Amino acid sequence: MNESPYWSLDQAVREPPRGVLARLAAGMWRQTSRSRICPPTLRLDGQLALVTGGNAGIGLGICRGLLRRGADVVLLSRNESKAAEACARLRAESEAWGDASGTVDAVRVDLGDLAAVREGARRLASQLRDRRADLLVCNAGVWPLRHSTSSQGHELAFATNVLGHFALLRHTLATTLTDAARIVMLTGDIYVLAGDCGPDYPYQTPLGGMLAYCRSKLGNLWLAQQLQERHPQLHVVSVHPGVVASGLGGTGGALGTWIRRRTLIDADRGAQSSLYAAVEPRVPRGSYLHNTFGRVDLARADAARDSARAARLWAQCESLCEGFD
Repeated sequence: MNESPYWSLDQAVREPPRGVLARLAAGMWRQTSRSRICPPTLRLDGQLALVTGGNAGIGLGICRGLLRRGADVVLLSRNESKAAEACARLRAESEAWGDASGTVDAVRVDLGDLAAVREGARRLASQLRDRRADLLVCNAGVWPLRHSTSSQGHELAFATNVLGHFALLRHTLATTLTDAARIVMLTGDIYVLAGDCGPDYPYQTPLGGMLAYCRSKLGNLWLAQQLQERHPQLHVVSVHPGVVASGLGGTGGALGTWIRRRTLIDADRGAQSSLYAAVEPRVPRGSYLHNTFGRVDLARADAARDSARAARLWAQCESLCEGFD
């Protein structure tokens, strides 16, 4: 009997294959047919959701899915014109969905600059007034093609994907999120290629940019772990959305484009696991959802479960955010 394509908590919790190559290969094997879909019956009517990087790629797919399930959505994006275009597109689409869809708006937040995160969080709180958000999806991410640094001098993948989200969480927990909000943290199984995460990773080649991205995805898992431990009233879920044709890392030319079309899933399919993490209230706190493995139980030796290094990263992020409250 074929397994249902829809996400379900009845599916067994799995431990991923041991070994880096075995795990990455197993996750991508027949990905287009094995990637789970969020059931359309789950809804978020009347809830308010914030989505970083919601103007394109997986983020746009997440926003679309949340709107169709009745949530009001605010896109948090560094590019105001692209965010406005995304909002207009989503509003046009929602006209066909009828009254069951929510509303959509945008606020500029540049995760690569701690001062801009602070200002964006202030604009968000002002725009929401007394309304509190029920959900924050930490989706935005960059894959540098060359070494570059943030306004504060930190390696850009770390600054945007890890530190920027950490700073945004600090601000929104204080001003705009409900006490029991759900936090969905997007990561990527590619983190298994990394062994650490920090602000000052030097590199000179495109491969270094890939490794910087891998390190940041490990950092996202460590942030999620610490966030759940330090704020047990929150509902934190980490998600591997799949290997998605989102444009991160470049196309790799004609050959790369050919391979991507045949092995990667599109952004709307890549949004499905994040949507399930956002809308299914019974997903256990601290879970890790994988688009093809399902709900996974990471081995004790997995780097993502290193509580000591996760705590050190959290303390380091706190130190780096000093002066930007």
